[in-house]
Amino acid sequence: TGSGSSNAGGNPPPVTIHTWLERVNKKKPNSFEKATVPVEAEN
Repeated sequence: TGSGSSNAGGNPPPVTIHTWLERVNKKKPNSFEKATVPVEAEN
């Protein structure tokens, strides 16, 4: 493990995932697609 979160035996709270999703949505979905496009293009 060693995820850096000592909660629920290593299971991060749903708040973390929710906050991450909200941040990604606020950062424009383009960022997510742009990060995945180069990976597939290199294939």
